[in-house]
Amino acid sequence: MKYEIAESILEYDPIYKLTEKRMEKYRIQVNNKKDAKISIGFTRQFGEKEKKKYLGVTLEQVEYVYVGAEFNRKILKYGGIMIHSSAVEVDGKAYLFSAPSGTGKSTHTKQWQKYFGTDRAIIINDDKPVLRRLEDGWYAYGTPFSGKTDENVNKKVKLQGICMLERGENRIRQIQPAEAIPLILQQTIRPKNEKYLGKMMEIMDQLLREVPVYRMQCDISEEAVKMSYEAMKG
Repeated sequence: MKYEIAESILEYDPIYKLTEKRMEKYRIQVNNKKDAKISIGFTRQFGEKEKKKYLGVTLEQVEYVYVGAEFNRKILKYGGIMIHSSAVEVDGKAYLFSAPSGTGKSTHTKQWQKYFGTDRAIIINDDKPVLRRLEDGWYAYGTPFSGKTDENVNKKVKLQGICMLERGENRIRQIQPAEAIPLILQQTIRPKNEKYLGKMMEIMDQLLREVPVYRMQCDISEEAVKMSYEAMKG
């Protein structure tokens, strides 16, 4: 089967229902003339071996996580980088919120939907959006790899800014690339292959030089939404 994700063509035949269902909205016709740029291999036998590494994980989940990780690695070749984050669109601009699991990035973007309304504030991807640079700037793309919530849309939106979240009293400030790099590196899967790692660092360097990055301490409140939006909207 063929899928179009972040303007790259992925060729993969899902084995289990979870991955098949999650990827369905990105599926394109088999007779589509676009050549597959990315291909991923996964077998039941490989899944059985991977499953032994983790407790309480199903084969369906192993496939879904593996395909997402492989796509994350291979999209680097085409200038895309996947960041563990929740991306929300408001008025045609994408705002990316990243933080370690459990910090509250999804809770914060849900507050955006509560404040602006779900028609105006749309979750592009709640776990692993892809960022790519086009001729007119950086874009956030929905992907089928969106964690437990499966909340994503198959679209691209111009990226307005990236915000690194922490718990605390409400305050926000823009930070320089030197401060942002270690924070964002913690929210990416660093490839073991040196070639891919070098490409990832190259993309990240350009991203952080061209897109504003913020560091924010906040609580779960309407005031936190107002503060982050006003700071990041430009």
